[in-house]
Amino acid sequence: MEFEQTVRRRRMVRRFDQRPVPTEIVDRVLDLARRSPTAGFSQGVDFLVLDAPDQIATFWRLTANPEFPPDDDEIAHGPTVVILPIADHRPYLARYSEPDKADFGLQDADAWPVKFWEVDASMAAMTALLAAVDAGLGGWLFGVSHGEADLLSHFGVPDGIRPIGVIGLGYRADDEQQIGSATTRRRRPFDDQIHRNGW
Repeated sequence: MEFEQTVRRRRMVRRFDQRPVPTEIVDRVLDLARRSPTAGFSQGVDFLVLDAPDQIATFWRLTANPEFPPDDDEIAHGPTVVILPIADHRPYLARYSEPDKADFGLQDADAWPVKFWEVDASMAAMTALLAAVDAGLGGWLFGVSHGEADLLSHFGVPDGIRPIGVIGLGYRADDEQQIGSATTRRRRPFDDQIHRNGW
């Protein structure tokens, strides 16, 4: 698939066929995602992959907000692969303590005006979403608004690091239809967003 077509076809899919995605396809998506840029080539992005039905069920159980619980149909047609892109600041602080980077003064997380571990994890997530489209999959990026600490503890994620969101992958359901804000809001005109040589 041509890159432009891949970008134009990318959208959030929220209803999935329950066919499992072959591991080699998931690994191809992840291999491309891990090749996204990282500041100083720090490579502080990890991926927690849940692809067993019981582990995905645990994910939904731990993250279900009792005030806004997902309905049974959402769970039944949820993604068959759940990936948490984890932003880890520690490799960045170590990398920027090395002689060729130390002069930047970024050995402490609070010194970073922009937390590049979060930026880099976000770029990796975008690469994964594009790679999913290229592989014939649907992708969905969403957040965890409830139960994050229990989720990370359950799956053994080290203390002090966290996901920038959740990527759901799978084959689109035959009856999947686009929903959400993109169906009710227009894309901003090109000239409204592009500020050439000044605002």
